[in-house]
Amino acid sequence: MTGIRAVLVVIATGFCLFSGTGKFVQQPWKAPAWTDSLYNPYNIEPLTLPQAQEVYNLHCIQCHGGQGQGYAQEHTAQEMPGFKQDWVSQQSDGALYWKIREGRGIMPGYKLKLSDEQQWQLVEYVRDLSKPFDQQKNPFKSLKD
Repeated sequence: MTGIRAVLVVIATGFCLFSGTGKFVQQPWKAPAWTDSLYNPYNIEPLTLPQAQEVYNLHCIQCHGGQGQGYAQEHTAQEMPGFKQDWVSQQSDGALYWKIREGRGIMPGYKLKLSDEQQWQLVEYVRDLSKPFDQQKNPFKSLKD
């Protein structure tokens, strides 16, 4: 009887993980509280955003889209909220940095693929993308997605 109960729990859990749209619904992604004490140790310079855009275009644009609109929602079963949603502005830079480093679900972690400076540059770039297009500071921003 214990084995049947375990199977039923697994099946019930599986049903709870999918929304009515067939998309995989994950629990909110919360960084550990200690990440709020992390701060970018690098100076923000004129090339910070253009360099981050290059890294973003190589590693992130496939899923997050050119303006961080969550392009992957159309192509995967995992929900991918856009950067213009409140969840971006409500998180510390340290929390975003930790998420870039660690990854989750279909998003890989980049702690071994990108330098520490590149990861912090991506935090700045995500912050820039979260703004309305006419307020973004990247001089090489593009309307293309």
